[in-house]
Amino acid sequence: MTDSDQGRIPSGAEADARIRIDRAVGRARLNLIWEAVWPRVAPIVALAGLFAALSWFGLWRLTSTPARYAILAAFALALIYYVVRLVRFAWPTRAAAFARVEQATGAPHRPATSFSDTMATGTGDPMAEALWLAHRRRLLAAMDRLRAGVPAPRLTHRDPLALRFLVLLLAVVGFFVAGGERLDRIGEAFQDGEPAAATVARIDAWVTPPAYTGRPPIFLTGDAAKPSGTEYAVPTGSIVTVRTGGSHDLDVLAANARIAPTVAAKTATADGAEPPLEHQVKLTAATSVEVKKGSREISAWRFTVQPDNPPAIALVGEPKVAESGALHLTYSLEDDYGVVTAFGEFAPGDSDKSAAGVRPLYEAPALPLSLPQLRTRKGQGDTTRDLTAHPWAGAKVKLTLVARDEAGQEGRSAPIEVTLPSRKFVNPLARAVVEQRGRLALDANAQDGVADALDALTMAPEDHMQSKDYLMMRSAYHRLVDARSDDELRGVVDYLWTIALGLEDQGASLAAEQLRAAQDALRKALENNASDEEIAKLTQELRDAMQKFLQALAEQAQKNPNVAQLPPNADIQQLRAQDLERMLDQIENLSKTGAKDAARQLLSQLQNMLENLQAGQPQQGDQGQQQAMENLNQLGDMIRRQESLMNQTFRAQRGQSPDGKPMTPEEMQQALKDLQAQQQALGDQLQKLMEQMQGQGMDPGSKLGQAGESMGRAGDALGAGRPGSAVGEQSSALDALRQGAQGLAQQLAQQQGQGGQGGRGMRTGNSDTPNSDPLGRPRRTTGADLGSTVKVPDEIDTQRAREILDAIRQRLGDAYRPELERDYLERLLEPF
Repeated sequence: MTDSDQGRIPSGAEADARIRIDRAVGRARLNLIWEAVWPRVAPIVALAGLFAALSWFGLWRLTSTPARYAILAAFALALIYYVVRLVRFAWPTRAAAFARVEQATGAPHRPATSFSDTMATGTGDPMAEALWLAHRRRLLAAMDRLRAGVPAPRLTHRDPLALRFLVLLLAVVGFFVAGGERLDRIGEAFQDGEPAAATVARIDAWVTPPAYTGRPPIFLTGDAAKPSGTEYAVPTGSIVTVRTGGSHDLDVLAANARIAPTVAAKTATADGAEPPLEHQVKLTAATSVEVKKGSREISAWRFTVQPDNPPAIALVGEPKVAESGALHLTYSLEDDYGVVTAFGEFAPGDSDKSAAGVRPLYEAPALPLSLPQLRTRKGQGDTTRDLTAHPWAGAKVKLTLVARDEAGQEGRSAPIEVTLPSRKFVNPLARAVVEQRGRLALDANAQDGVADALDALTMAPEDHMQSKDYLMMRSAYHRLVDARSDDELRGVVDYLWTIALGLEDQGASLAAEQLRAAQDALRKALENNASDEEIAKLTQELRDAMQKFLQALAEQAQKNPNVAQLPPNADIQQLRAQDLERMLDQIENLSKTGAKDAARQLLSQLQNMLENLQAGQPQQGDQGQQQAMENLNQLGDMIRRQESLMNQTFRAQRGQSPDGKPMTPEEMQQALKDLQAQQQALGDQLQKLMEQMQGQGMDPGSKLGQAGESMGRAGDALGAGRPGSAVGEQSSALDALRQGAQGLAQQLAQQQGQGGQGGRGMRTGNSDTPNSDPLGRPRRTTGADLGSTVKVPDEIDTQRAREILDAIRQRLGDAYRPELERDYLERLLEPF
C-alpha cells in the first residue's frame, strides 16, 4: 500500500513546502536588508547630489578660499556621520525574516513557522496522529499563499518635507547649466588657492575670417575654450576676438604678447557690474592665443594660417585689332578667393621714351578689363576697347595686365610691347588735323608750332574744304592761340579730334564715340552694383546712343556706291536693330534679378558686336547658300516662337494671362487650347522645313527630329491640361532647335569655305566666315539664340529669381524673426 492509501502525506510534498518556505524567507530577508540600508545610503546620495549641484552652479567661483574650506569641512563631517551609520548596520535574522513572511502572508496560525514544528506527544495514538495529519495538510494548503512583501524604507517619515526631490531638481538643472565644464567645476572645490575659472563669469571667443573668403566664423566657446593641442586652420587676415566678462584681471596674449582690451560695444550690464572686455588680434602667421590669470592658463587656442596668394593674370594669345581699330584682349584669371578688378597698364616703349623738356598733356590711356564674373576664381575674360581717340594712339607702348583681389594684392602679367591701334583717316585734311592734335597732346610746348600749322591749313579754303569746316578750323586756331593753361590746351585737343571725325565721315564716328561712352558707363554701374534706377537710366542712354549710331551707319551706307551695286533681292543675313534692343532688355532684366555677371557678359557681347558692325563690308552669295540662309532664317524664327510659347505656357501654369493678369478656369482652358494649336502648328512647320532641307540636299540632323518629337509631346500635354509637363517638353524642344541650328550654320560655313565668298552679309575682323556675326559666330536672324552665345536665363528663370527675392524681402520685413536670421537675409540681399 502507498502513503496515500494509508492516509499519510507524500514525502515530496513536504520537501516542496520547505523549498517554498526557504524562498519566501530569502526574499523577506532581502527586503529587510533594503529597508535597513537605503535609509542610511539615501542621505549619502543626497549629500553627493547637493555637492555636485552647488559645484555646477559655480559655488566655488563665488566664495573665498576660507569659506570654501568651511563648506567642504561641513560636507566631510556630514559624509563621515552617514558612513558610520551605514557601517553599523545589523543584518536581519532568520526569525525576523520568518516574521516578515507571516506578516506579509496574513494567514492565521503562522503556517511557515508552524510547518517546522514536530509532534510532541501522542505518538502511537491513532486519534492524535490523525489530528496531526490533518494539521499538516492544512499547512501544506497554505504554502501557496506565502508572500515576502515589498520593501518599505519609509523615507517619507524620515524626510517629511521631501527635500530629497529638491536636491534632485538642483542636480538636473546644474547638470545642464555647467555644460562641458561639469568635471572642471567639481574639481574647482579641491584646487589649492583660488580656482582659475573663478575670475571670470564667462569667456567667449570666435574667429572671423575675411568676408571675401566666404568662410564661416569659428566659435571657440565651450569645450573649444579648454587648453588643448587642437589647431585651427584659418585664412590669413582672420580676426580672433576674445570677450571676457566679470572680472577684468585677465590677460589675453597672442604669441606671448599682451593684447590691449577694449570695452565691448552694445553690451548691457547690471548696475555696478563691470562691462565685458574684448581683445582682438589679426592673424597673419601661425600663432597661439591664451587667456591667463596671472601665471595660470585658463584657455588657449593654436592657429595655423592659410596664405592668400596674389592673383594671376596672363594674356591668352596676342592682342588683336578689329577692323574698326578697337583693341581686343583675351586673358586668363585665377585667384584663391576671386579677382575683383583688373586693368591694363601702359608705359612708354623703349623707343618712345619722352625726351628732355617734353611736357605731355595726357597720361597713359586707361584700360579697364571685364571680368567673367564679379569674383573670378578661375576663368577667361575678353575685353574690346577703342583707344583710337586717345592721343597715345599709334605709339609703341609696353602693356602689363594687372589683377587685384579683395585683399588689395596685385598680380601682373609679363609686359609685352604693342603698338596702340590708331584710326586710319582717308580725308587728307582730317589726317593733317589729327597729326597736329597728336603733336600738341604729347608736348604742350608745341603750342605755337601747331597754331602755325592750323593757320596754314586754312589758306585757300575754297579749294579743299567747305565753309563749315573752314569756320571750325579757324575756331580751333584762335582757341589755341588764346589758351593759357593745360586745361585749355586739352580742350583744343578734344576739339581737333571732333573736327577730324566730322571731316572724315560726317557724324558716324561721333555717334560711335557717344555709344562707347554709354557702354562704359553701364559697364561700370554693373560692376559697382548700382541701383535698379541707375541701371535703367544708363540702359536708356545706351539705347538712345545705339539708335543714333545705327542711324549714322544707315546714312553712311546709303552714300556707299558698293551697296547700290548689289542685287536688290539678295537674301541678306543681318543683325537687326530688334536683336540689339532685345539684348538691352535682357541686360536690364538680368540686373534687376541680381544676375550681374550674366548682364556684364551680355553687355560685353553687345559691345563687341557693335564695334565690329561698324567695320562690316557687304558681299554677294550664290543661290545654294542663299537657300541655306533662308532655312537658317526660318529656323531662327521657330526658335523665337518656341521660346515665346514656353514663356506663355509657364504663365498659364501659374494661372496668369500673357499680360500677367489672373485667369478664370474657363480662360485657363481656352488659353491651353490656343497654346496647343500654336504648338502643333509650329511642329508642322518644322516638319515641312526638314522635308524642304532634304529636297535641297541638306542634312537636317537628328536634333531637329528630336525637337519635333518634343513639340508633339508638349502639344499632347497642353491638350490634357498639364502645362507643367508641357513646359519641360518645350524646354527640350528649344534646346534641340538651338543645337540643330548650330549644325545647320556649320554646314553653311563649310559650303562657304569650299565655294569661296558667298552669302551676302557683313564680314568683320573677328569673323572667320562671311556669314558669321560680328563676334565670329553663326548669325542670329530674328533674335533667337542659335546656340553658342552667353547663357542668358529664360523668362522662367527670371520669374523664379524675382519670386525668391520677394520671399526674402517679405521674411526680412517680419520684425518677429530672430536677429540671426535677419542678418543672414540682409547678407543675401546685399548683391541686389
